[in-house]
Amino acid sequence: MRLQEIIGIVREYFLLAFMALIVLGVVFFIGYFIVYRKLLKGKKRLPKKQLFFGGLFIGYVIMVLGVTFLNRGSDFYGGMNLSFFSTYREAWYNFNVRHWQFVILNIVMFVPFGILFPLLYSRFKRAIWTIGVAFFFTLSIEISQFITGYGNFDIDDLFNNLLGAIIGYGITNGFITMKEKRIKPSLLSFSPLLLVLILFGSTFTVYHLKEFGNLSIAPIYKTNMAQSTITTDVQLSDQKQTVPIYKAPSYTKKAANEFVIDFFKRMHLGTFNMEIISYHDDGVYWIRGKESYNIWFRYLDGSYSYTDYSSFGEDKERQDVDEETLKGSLAKFNIEIPQDSQFQKVDTGTYEWTVDKKVIGKQLLNGSLTASYYNDDTVKVIDNQLVTYNKVRNIQIKSEQKAYKEILDGEFKYYSENKMIKNLHIHNIEVSYYLDSKGYYQPVYAFHSTVDGDDLTILIPGI
Repeated sequence: MRLQEIIGIVREYFLLAFMALIVLGVVFFIGYFIVYRKLLKGKKRLPKKQLFFGGLFIGYVIMVLGVTFLNRGSDFYGGMNLSFFSTYREAWYNFNVRHWQFVILNIVMFVPFGILFPLLYSRFKRAIWTIGVAFFFTLSIEISQFITGYGNFDIDDLFNNLLGAIIGYGITNGFITMKEKRIKPSLLSFSPLLLVLILFGSTFTVYHLKEFGNLSIAPIYKTNMAQSTITTDVQLSDQKQTVPIYKAPSYTKKAANEFVIDFFKRMHLGTFNMEIISYHDDGVYWIRGKESYNIWFRYLDGSYSYTDYSSFGEDKERQDVDEETLKGSLAKFNIEIPQDSQFQKVDTGTYEWTVDKKVIGKQLLNGSLTASYYNDDTVKVIDNQLVTYNKVRNIQIKSEQKAYKEILDGEFKYYSENKMIKNLHIHNIEVSYYLDSKGYYQPVYAFHSTVDGDDLTILIPGI
């Protein structure tokens, strides 16, 4: 999620909360000043400070409920995740903005709760009140999401929300004790915030000091192998192997923009009004008009998808063509098809070239390119996942037996409701490659298997 989208969501539910507060304010005015003070002759006055912070707190609660319920559809099927710190493991293995955003925003969302709640009433200045009410509030949200299907019950959400409330309480209490010139209690109150900043800072520092990135194939949960029957057709070696590691042609946002501009210029399209939507890992480029064009570009490896939206016209249909004519059309996009690549027809007018880990000197070529040819003799859809990786150096990886032991221990990624395997048969094993979070093409062991009757390739990191 981009920063602009987060700001947009906050703005939307801030306006909702503001409007709700106006309505509640009118109701309160009628109830207090007209009914209580005038008709019932009530004498009790409400402190302005309580009214102010009470209004802020109610507005904040409305915003939280809006973000957690109104901002999503009821399509989560009431899932439940009771694996503690699983979102942290997922964020570490994927190491991209979207996953860390999810963790951090769940903490930040409840910081205002911890700040505002102690200011409502003097009794609430005790930590047990703020933390206790915050716990029941976030627990109620998680249970409601589970029951209604507007979200999942996630133990990490519960933890992160509570952590945010503790940080917020510490900030409020820290400033109160600082004002009273009690230094030690003040430092103790700020310690949750400082500790979280140190832990996150250390995590990001460790990651950036690592030579290679993290692999998203690393398991977040363990697979239950306790009652599994495992058979294999291969003899597993106990010797470590030395294999190359490669680097993808990663792009900066500026370099990606230059690539796309050059791509469109080859088609004689003006780019002065080109719309660019930049995410952390991808860039989306639009030229809109009578005829619209789109490129989705991946910064990490330079792969991209191109669509000419005139292909949706009523007079446009995909048309079969021979390979050489299609290659000639792709040459206009500065696309050259590698020799010895496998060519096949996918559908009417749609063709694919694939290259399976072809080594050319100090480079590795891998991936596929799909193109669709139309009846006006143009290519209108391209999905170019052919990537040329450059060799970095040779590295030593774990033995096949050690990788196999990780399978026996359930330390591999497997999607299943009960996370349990009954029968696993391994047909073959090979060294393959997988792109990590820093753009390195890391060696992995690919166990080609049958799992409970279904074909599945189990990937185990080699490093």
